[in-house]
Amino acid sequence: MASSYSNIHPVDQILTSLVNEAIPSDNQLIADKVLETVKIPERSGTLLLEETRNFMGAGAGLDLERAPGSSRATIGGFDRSSQTYKALIYGASDSIAMEDIFDSQYPGSEEARLAKKVSRVIKLAREKRCADLLFGTGNFNNGDCGVTFGEKFNAAGATPLTHLHTLKDTVFANAHGINPDSLVFGRGLFRQLAKNPEVRGYVGSSTAGIASGNLILNDEAVISVLRDVLGIPNIYVGQALQDTAVPGATSSESAIWTDDVLFMGILRGSDAIVQKSGNVKGMPVGALNLSFNSVVAGQYDSLDKTRRYVYAEEVGKFHAVDSTLGFILTDCL
Repeated sequence: MASSYSNIHPVDQILTSLVNEAIPSDNQLIADKVLETVKIPERSGTLLLEETRNFMGAGAGLDLERAPGSSRATIGGFDRSSQTYKALIYGASDSIAMEDIFDSQYPGSEEARLAKKVSRVIKLAREKRCADLLFGTGNFNNGDCGVTFGEKFNAAGATPLTHLHTLKDTVFANAHGINPDSLVFGRGLFRQLAKNPEVRGYVGSSTAGIASGNLILNDEAVISVLRDVLGIPNIYVGQALQDTAVPGATSSESAIWTDDVLFMGILRGSDAIVQKSGNVKGMPVGALNLSFNSVVAGQYDSLDKTRRYVYAEEVGKFHAVDSTLGFILTDCL
């Protein structure tokens, strides 16, 4: 393994527990929920992927019926495809003067405070990598909402559920008959669905004023409508913000998951088999979370003993597997 903080400085189990402990704002993070996690034994290896068409039948003209004592029909098929991967090291640290530790009035250890701070940096960076993967138009089939469907989802009289049904059929066809299992929204787009008459029409009845009134649905109601109407079980909303300003500059906050974008695709069902060599065999999915080391934390002192450093790091990779098993719809608002 390449040089990293944890190679040089020992892992602290107490601090590691702290950095993996969810704080309230972590509930907004979805990267660990969206992608299927595969634990890999080596930092690099090969993905061996089955060809989806091998599971669509034996092909025309092959008769599986046989007479007693005769040989069984031999089916052909497509070879596995392969991809290489390499997990990357992500680390962050912060420090405090020894004098500040001794003088601290903080109701807890300063090291614990720093551990939570650096772990939040690690978690937000992980969230950004996942968003860049699933909302990055270079990774999957994609289209502009206005061009694809002739309207934005917040246009007067827009019918987003109708369009999402059409998009589901597109993903189904591209995936050789596998239905999408996951739908990921930017927060702005998802909140717009809560106001949309077509979506509200599936809650209650028109006579009760739900469809025609000014009521706004809560998040749970919108997700329930999407699951019931589209039949897609895994629905996520990216809500986390990040500050991209350099330290000391005026705050510049932005959404990690672009507000007007959605992803629909297949992110479950890899049935991954991991070999000791680091090779991974499995069924194609849109993307995977290949995890070599989850987040660990530790501390060490500077050589002159004037500062104490606290670090956190993880080793892994969000890996795009098959661009045809997902669709990114952009500019929806």
